[in-house]
Amino acid sequence: MSEYITQEVYVASVRKQVVETAQSMLSGKLSFLEGARLLYGLRHDAAVRDDDADFMAFVVINSETDALPIGTVRQYWSHDALEKLAAEIVEAELWAKKLGGDACDSLVRRFHV
Repeated sequence: MSEYITQEVYVASVRKQVVETAQSMLSGKLSFLEGARLLYGLRHDAAVRDDDADFMAFVVINSETDALPIGTVRQYWSHDALEKLAAEIVEAELWAKKLGGDACDSLVRRFHV
């Protein structure tokens, strides 16, 4: 016999991932650029409106920085290319933290169980 989870249980597990990601971003364990990409990917499964203000912050961050090598994709980039983008990535991280900090706080408040 197969076991199935309900939609409610699934959404709760996604929202837990949202909280954990936002907390990691706020604590500095996860960069805001990488975290924004993760939150962007979770937003539809978190059962929120498409125009949810908190998630829209991460849609904007993702859209504005999607050309930057963040996370595991860096292994496929040359050292020279990464060096050339280093200052831009630092600047983008500061911008993302400023834009996404309050949204992270709000997501934690909304979905923390």
